[in-house]
Amino acid sequence: MKSVVIVVLAACLAALTITSSAASKPRRLAPSDRKAINETLDILVNHAVKRKNAGGAYDVVTAELRGGMSRKAWSRGAIAIYPYPARGTQFHDWTIRYYNAEEIGIELLLNPQRGSELGQFVFHVYLKPSRGRWLVDSFMPAATFTPIGERPWVQAQADFMASSGESTRPVGAGRIGAVFAWVPFAVIGVLLLGLVIWGVVAKLRFRRLVGHHREALPPSPARLSTRR
Repeated sequence: MKSVVIVVLAACLAALTITSSAASKPRRLAPSDRKAINETLDILVNHAVKRKNAGGAYDVVTAELRGGMSRKAWSRGAIAIYPYPARGTQFHDWTIRYYNAEEIGIELLLNPQRGSELGQFVFHVYLKPSRGRWLVDSFMPAATFTPIGERPWVQAQADFMASSGESTRPVGAGRIGAVFAWVPFAVIGVLLLGLVIWGVVAKLRFRRLVGHHREALPPSPARLSTRR
């Protein structure tokens, strides 16, 4: 019985190790996906973020981000994308926060136009795959840095949320972990259930075996009965 318990515990530890390694192993982004994301970001920032012909970014955002707005209404600029006077026309300075089959979360660093009173901004951008493209599902500031020549200070994402009332998505690791969180518990539960079933079956077989031998025992010798 002890050996069975040891085997079960070893199997549980192995399952937890495999699960944690699978959850922590980052997925690699294909070059074609990276290129598609760059194209989407260039269109989004040049049109929607800069508020220059916002309707030009209508096709690179998800229906959820549009919020039911028509292209004409979207073109007016009252959209759920934080405005920022970004410098340049290409915006490929981003890093991956998390990545799964349904979504990718990135951090995008934007520099202000010359003469602007704003500093650098870091944006949290969430994109979803759609027919070989990546569409923006959310674009919100995460932090802003001090403009050149001013006293250093940093404004974080919570400050923007307090003023806008918008909620933020959970950190990417948490999203991936939610998928794997139940796997080790399910494995342990199945193994423990199998152990309980095995124990019940073994006990029933033992009782039947003992009962069978009791019925098959011969009667006591007469001499032993007399002595007793």
